[in-house]
Amino acid sequence: MSSEEHSQDISPASRVSAGVVDQRQPSYSWVVMGQLWGMDLMNVIVFSSIGVLIPYWREEMGVTPLQAGILGAAGFLGFGVMALPASIWLTRYNPRLVTLVTTALMAVMALGQALAPTVLLLIVTRFFFVLVSVCRIQMQVIFIQQWFQPRLYAMINSLDFGNRSLGQTLGVAAIPPLIGLIGSWRNSYIAVAIALAVLSIVWVFFGRERRRTQQEGGPPPQVGSPAGVLRRHKVLWVIAGCQIGAAVVFASFLTFYPTYAIDSMGISRTVAGLTMGLFSVGAMVGSLAAGPLSQMIGRRKPFIWVPGLVLPVCYIALLQVDSVTYAMMLLFLAGVCAMAVPPIIATIPLDMRLPPREVAVAIGLTRTLFPFSATIGPLVVGAIAGITGSLFTGLLIVSPMAITLFIGGKLMPETGSKGGWPPRPKGSH
Repeated sequence: MSSEEHSQDISPASRVSAGVVDQRQPSYSWVVMGQLWGMDLMNVIVFSSIGVLIPYWREEMGVTPLQAGILGAAGFLGFGVMALPASIWLTRYNPRLVTLVTTALMAVMALGQALAPTVLLLIVTRFFFVLVSVCRIQMQVIFIQQWFQPRLYAMINSLDFGNRSLGQTLGVAAIPPLIGLIGSWRNSYIAVAIALAVLSIVWVFFGRERRRTQQEGGPPPQVGSPAGVLRRHKVLWVIAGCQIGAAVVFASFLTFYPTYAIDSMGISRTVAGLTMGLFSVGAMVGSLAAGPLSQMIGRRKPFIWVPGLVLPVCYIALLQVDSVTYAMMLLFLAGVCAMAVPPIIATIPLDMRLPPREVAVAIGLTRTLFPFSATIGPLVVGAIAGITGSLFTGLLIVSPMAITLFIGGKLMPETGSKGGWPPRPKGSH
């Protein structure tokens, strides 16, 4: 059965009369998103656990500060290399099939990391794990537009990033106790590989597409190459670029702060993981709250420029405190602010009512500039630490860079319901 015939089987039973938008929300949409969120969860656990695993790798494999920086950068580089090409080229193909193939490859690469005998192979398998995971994530953008009404976009993006924050929490807070329970960090990655393999099999039976006309609430059709959206809507560069500085400092702290906390406060790896876990708990709160609050007040921009003021203060303060309690409080606040931004950034192209492939390209630009910038952070901090022997110096240098959120948030247009988007045509009244 073709994907078109299959999607027709699950379309609403009765079509809406011309000019009337179908506002019904199919219950099966949550089955589809639940599977995608499960895949996301496994992806983020692997991606975010690097900070708490570096001490284990340092002990078992002799990982140096520079190698740790490369490991941290490899994941972000994978995102940067593939996000935009995937949004332009892979979105031409059946998203259900692409999701299946990429999830299966993620399982293989997670197993490859678990079995890697050398640092080089660990870097390579980590890079390719992220490479295929970003291809899968680009398909997720299309499924959101296929299955959900526009009024739910902000909420779905909040749930989307809230789930990723949950994965981050598990990656940094639950991995050390899990290692203590099952005896090895390698076994924890084997468990992730098994989970991804199971999710691939489940997707074969329960993954579905849904196609809608504009009259049924669907987006407008694609005309020409989706990459053209970056020329027609130059504001997308501002929206994507506002996270550049924030990405540098985010990746630096995600990679090195657990090690810094262990060395500077004399705490154990488990306590360091739990402390860093407060960032992820805050991130979950910020992710889940940003979309509904933004929808309620009808504005997007405050959820971008306010974190641009708060985050530099939080990051600098984290390097000054020697109390685990204060560090947890600051990490929680930093997490709230840092992850309030991505759901809003992902919602703005949807506010603009772009076709699905153009939305994927717009978000792909964000997922290119952010990780390329994030790649710089761990490399710089790792190099400085290798030269000076001080993680403090490297982290202090990058801490103020999240101010780019404030700058970009002030420059971009307001696309919320109270912001006057889309612009009114000339001569209209």
